[in-house]
Amino acid sequence: MVPVDAEPGGRDDHGPDAGGGRSWCGVITVGAFVLLAALISRVFGLVGRVL
Repeated sequence: MVPVDAEPGGRDDHGPDAGGGRSWCGVITVGAFVLLAALISRVFGLVGRVL
């Protein structure tokens, strides 16, 4: 059964949310890449110091 929306225009307005439109998935992805970059930098720094 398909839900019926009583408001004119339905649910198809995809305006920005109050939070600025940033999804948690995007925030987590960017954070993971930043942590990965920091880890790679640290590993290469340690390897450079050993050699």
